[in-house]
Amino acid sequence: MSAVDLRPAATTTPVGDDRDSAPPTVVVVATVALLVAMFLRIPVKALVSLPVELFLIAFVALGIALVLWLDCTRDRLRGIGVIGWAMTAYVAWNVYSMLAPHRYPATDVLLGAELSIPRLIVIGVMIPFSAYVVGRYAFDRVSAVRALLWTVLALTAYSAAVSIMPFTGLADWVWPRYVVVVERPGWAGRAVGIFNQPVINGMVLALGFATAMLVLTRRSEPRWQRVLALVIGVAAGVGLYETRTRAAWLGGLAVLVIGALLAKGSRHWYVTVLGALTAFVAVNWSTFTSADREAGGVGSQAEVESRLNDIQTALWAFVRKPLEGWGIGRFQAVNSYHHQQWTPDTVWSAGLGEVSHENELAILAELGVIGLIAYLGVLALVARRLWRAYGELPDHDVCGKPLVILSAMALAIMVLAGMTVDLRYFDFSTTIIFLIVGVTVGWADRAVSSHRERR
Repeated sequence: MSAVDLRPAATTTPVGDDRDSAPPTVVVVATVALLVAMFLRIPVKALVSLPVELFLIAFVALGIALVLWLDCTRDRLRGIGVIGWAMTAYVAWNVYSMLAPHRYPATDVLLGAELSIPRLIVIGVMIPFSAYVVGRYAFDRVSAVRALLWTVLALTAYSAAVSIMPFTGLADWVWPRYVVVVERPGWAGRAVGIFNQPVINGMVLALGFATAMLVLTRRSEPRWQRVLALVIGVAAGVGLYETRTRAAWLGGLAVLVIGALLAKGSRHWYVTVLGALTAFVAVNWSTFTSADREAGGVGSQAEVESRLNDIQTALWAFVRKPLEGWGIGRFQAVNSYHHQQWTPDTVWSAGLGEVSHENELAILAELGVIGLIAYLGVLALVARRLWRAYGELPDHDVCGKPLVILSAMALAIMVLAGMTVDLRYFDFSTTIIFLIVGVTVGWADRAVSSHRERR
């Protein structure tokens, strides 16, 4: 469990009530601004030429807002906890790998493009981990958590809209245009969303569906909010289907399974959707298992072979540099100069020069077993803390077990997506997931501290 040191307060009040602390309004606004800036990163970059990207400016602003809020708030969490220390260790190892000499430069050998390692560390590690810290410290009021949930729903609604419209005769109304004009042949007929990537789009839609279910199944919420959540949830489900992407669908399935197992008082919602989904897949099994993505199939021999060659290359790299790895951002170089073949029957060129399509193996190849242990340590500690939070927080409060279940769903979505992609390139989706997890851990830590003070 994360270590907590809370300064003594003059009185003991329930978690979430008014306390001797500064309202986190500025931090919440800055957080929402960062999420929106990251959500719109690609179209904004195309429209506006800035010396520094807008989301990086928003990130700095959020850091300043958090520091000021921490300085003027007396009754708040202290210390970074064991999860925070694990994150610090992983960031430090990334920085060490950036500074250490390596055999190959961080480049896309086939295209000749150079990869910015500082940028990779910032967007792939520091921003998501910082979001966890912000969520744990500053989202200490129900109003702040509700603002976050509705931000997720609002962004999900847009993602769902641009995912569905190209397939319903409304393509001319879609912005940005690259959502409709998909340039990569393998993504034709698939909903890439505003992120121009079907896996990221699927992660966001699955998370939005989970958030909509949280709001929808709470009878204490205003009726209009539940109806709106229902509409967004249905749209997110349809958009998720339109991604035609296995990792995205697995994330959606994980949401339903976790809800059916853990959502007290609302399991029937998840069981009903899960049953309907199972029946749909069973009836359309031959289409579902085909290689025709536009028809809804998930089979793809070429993709499978490229993934297998990527795995073999990562294992080859690990055996030769097991401790420190080949250096952060070097997998593409290794996969170009030392590309490996899964079996003699596998097409050798499949996956040549690509970034890794497996998150943990990419970390293993680039940062060695030390980096992988540090990263898995973060995930294991987060999962353990969420498990304990499920028993510590109340059953039906919005910041109780429902929030824990949402965090578990979010973590599952991320881990499953990491089985097919390198998550370090997925800035928005990993950031919002770590933010939600941090919010949940913070509420659990405050609940434990409040319980100890009452004893």
